[in-house]
Amino acid sequence: MLTEEIRRFIAGNPLAFVASTDSTGNPHLATGCEVRVLDAEHLAFENWFCQTTLRNLGDNPQVAVAVMALDSRTGYQFIGKVAHAFDAAILDGYAPGAEPPDIPQTLTRFVIRVEKVLAFCSGIHTDLPLPE
Repeated sequence: MLTEEIRRFIAGNPLAFVASTDSTGNPHLATGCEVRVLDAEHLAFENWFCQTTLRNLGDNPQVAVAVMALDSRTGYQFIGKVAHAFDAAILDGYAPGAEPPDIPQTLTRFVIRVEKVLAFCSGIHTDLPLPE
């Protein structure tokens, strides 16, 4: 499913848009960094995600992840579920008065099991999964 062509594309475009929803279906969009293909079915990415993203993906593991080359406005959309989430780094403390208490304090890495791959572009396209 995650071909060598997709692996090369992601290596050159390691920023993603991550769409999640809460338990009522309210959507939320975030960015994921350091996107990489782990194997034929799994993507990994990380960021200092806000509490909304962490809560959404904790309650509802369904996720859409889009990676796009900004110069060509083409890319891929990956539909799947969170397979693993873990803390990759934690800030050393919180400075009351110097920073708001709700800023991200943990670099969270998500591993997604990809169920479908679709084209993602600004031009004419279908929402049909790409052939494997």
